[in-house]
Parts: sequence; structure tokens; C-alpha cells
Amino acid sequence: MDHGTPEAFVFMRVGNHAGETFEEILARKQREYDRAGMIFWGYGGTTLHPIRHVQPFVRSLSENGGDLRIIMEPIQSRADPDILPAQEYSVDGVHWEPIPDGIEVTGSRYAVVLDEIKPGHLDLDLSKFEVGIGPSRGRNADEYVRGRVDKGCFVAAGLASDRSVAAGRIIPIEYQARLLEPYAVMLRH
Repeated sequence: MDHGTPEAFVFMRVGNHAGETFEEILARKQREYDRAGMIFWGYGGTTLHPIRHVQPFVRSLSENGGDLRIIMEPIQSRADPDILPAQEYSVDGVHWEPIPDGIEVTGSRYAVVLDEIKPGHLDLDLSKFEVGIGPSRGRNADEYVRGRVDKGCFVAAGLASDRSVAAGRIIPIEYQARLLEPYAVMLRH
């Protein structure tokens, strides 16, 4: 394992979204962090559900003294969802609260809750990891992140099974952040 690579992490491909470039989003999220002391990084899809995947996965890492990190791979994205801003968030899908002052999330169903996003290069070989939670648990992460699947909760191969794999493609990671409690939330407008 690379010295800077954690044994478990949340992985997400990131890029242009809802009419903003990735650079504009990063600048807005830095302002969000400066104002609110945390960031809600919005996303969609079913492979990284806040309640079924992210919260239990990160809680397990926390209980075992693990690194609570999200690793972001910048990509060219064509995501162009509705730009409606979220008005409320929920940790459990039942109780809803207003989005905290200073936080702005647009065009997303869910959000991970982050500390400051920091640049830092890391060469990541996803073939050395596997899905750490959910129905695809144990599946090789490099095989899992294909087509429309662009995120997941991953653990080092061998932590969830005894399968070893050959080296895969190296993904250049440029941004990382620590996850903050409650780790991930549901959003609605």
C-alpha cells in the first residue's frame, strides 16, 4: 500500500455539475467551509446511499480508529441536473432540518459532510481495493467503478476477503477531505 493511501475510504469521481465548472465548485465549497466550518458535497445515484452505505461504513472506520477520508478523482463530467438548491437535510430520512447557514447544495439528492477539501496528489490503484459495504461487498473496486458507477466505499483487498488481484490502472487523485459527523445526509428542496 502506498504510504499516503488509507486502507479504507469513500471514493467519488467529481467534475462539472449543475452549470458550474469543477474549479468554481471548489471555490464555492471553500467559501462554504470558511462560513460554516463544514461542507455539504452533493451527489446522486444509488451506489453510495447516505444511510445504507456511507454512515455505517464510516462509523465502522471511526470505531476501529480508521482514517475517515474521501478521495476525489477529477473527471470531465457532463452532469447537468436541475439546479434547485436543497432546502432541508436529513440524517435518517425521517427527521428533516433546514440546510445550515452558509451551506449551498444544488442539483443533488445526497451530500457527504466534509472538513476542508485539500489538494494533494496520490496515485491510486483501485485494483488493490474492494467494495466494503452493501450488495457488492467484496467486489474488486477497479471492476466496480465502471460505466455509470462513479463512487463507493472501499477497503484494502484482503480486509473483506482473501482474494488478491494483479495491479490495475493508476488513478491520479488530486483532492481529499476528512468526513465529519454525520458523514452523509439526504437532501430535499
